[in-house]
Amino acid sequence: MLLKGIPDLIRYLGRAVMAATTDDFIAPYVELAQEGELTRALGREFVELLDTEYQNDSLSEANTRLFPYVQKTVAWYAYLHYLPFAIGNDGDNGLQEMGTESTSPVRIGVLDKRLRETERNAVASLESLLQYLESRPKTDYPAYHTSPTGQETRRSFLPSASAMSAFLPIVAGNYRLFVNLRPYIALAEQDYILPRLGQAQFDALKAKLLEGTPTAEEKALLTVIARALAHTAFGLALPHLQFEVLSSGSVRITSDFDGIYNRKTPPADAINALVATQQAESKKHLNALTAFLRRHKDDYPAYAASSAARAEPANRLPDNAQYAKVFRMK
Repeated sequence: MLLKGIPDLIRYLGRAVMAATTDDFIAPYVELAQEGELTRALGREFVELLDTEYQNDSLSEANTRLFPYVQKTVAWYAYLHYLPFAIGNDGDNGLQEMGTESTSPVRIGVLDKRLRETERNAVASLESLLQYLESRPKTDYPAYHTSPTGQETRRSFLPSASAMSAFLPIVAGNYRLFVNLRPYIALAEQDYILPRLGQAQFDALKAKLLEGTPTAEEKALLTVIARALAHTAFGLALPHLQFEVLSSGSVRITSDFDGIYNRKTPPADAINALVATQQAESKKHLNALTAFLRRHKDDYPAYAASSAARAEPANRLPDNAQYAKVFRMK
C-alpha cells in the first residue's frame, strides 16, 4: 500500500491518529482509499506503478516529488472511511459504543463535524494532487497521461474542479461536487457545445487538448467554451442535485444533519429561481460562444466549413428591417 504504517498516517493527520494504533487496525481503510478514490482519479495503471516503486524503495525522481500529494490524499480518505467505525466495537454481544470510567462516547454533533472537516481536507488534497499532475510535463508522468483516466481528463473542456471554479465560483474547487457534475458536463458538451462548433472543430479541439498543443486562437476559443459549458452543465445538474434515488426506487429530498438541526433543502421557489438564473446564464454564454465563432470565423477553418457556421443563431431577435409597414394598436 501507499502508506506503509501509522507513522505515514501521523505525518499527515497529526493527533487525529494515536501512535499506539496498530497497522492492521487502520490498513483496511487505507486500502479502501487507495482502491477507491485514488484509483478512480488517477487510473489503476498509475496507482499500481506508484505502489510497486514505493514498496521496492525505487521511486523515480518525478514520483518522489509527487508522492507527498498522493500520501496526503490517501491518508485523509482512509481516515474518512475509518471515522464511522471508530465509535464502537463489534463483538460477541453485538455493536457497543466504546467508553471507560473516565471517557464517554462521542456526541453525534462532534462526529459529524469531524466527518465534514475530514471530507473537506480529503477533497482538497485530491484536487491539489490532480492540479500538480496536470501542471507537470507529460514526460514526467507518462503512465498517468496515457491511461484512460488521464486522457479523459485532458480531453474535457472542463478538466477539473479548479477549472470549473474559474467560471462558476460556487464550485469552490470541490472535487466531490465536480465528480457529481461530470456526467452533466459530458452531456452539455454533446448537446450544447458540439452543435455550435460542428463535429470537425469539436474533434480538432479535443485532439489539441489531449496533445497539450492548442494555439493562441484555440486557447481563446476554449476559454469561451469553458465558460458556457460551466453554466450549462450546472444548470442541467441543479434540479437533480436536491434528490436521491434509493435502492427501492423511492426518491427523497436530501438534507444534511449536523447533530443539532437539519439543514433543509431550500423551498421549491428558491430552487426554481436558481435554476432559472443558471438557464439564463447558460443561454447568454452559449450565445456569446456563437457570436465569438462568427466574428473570428477565419481563425477556425474547421468551423467555417461546417454546417454549424451556416445555421441561424438560436434565440435571435427578429430583424425589423424586413417589415415595410408599421403596425399600431389603438
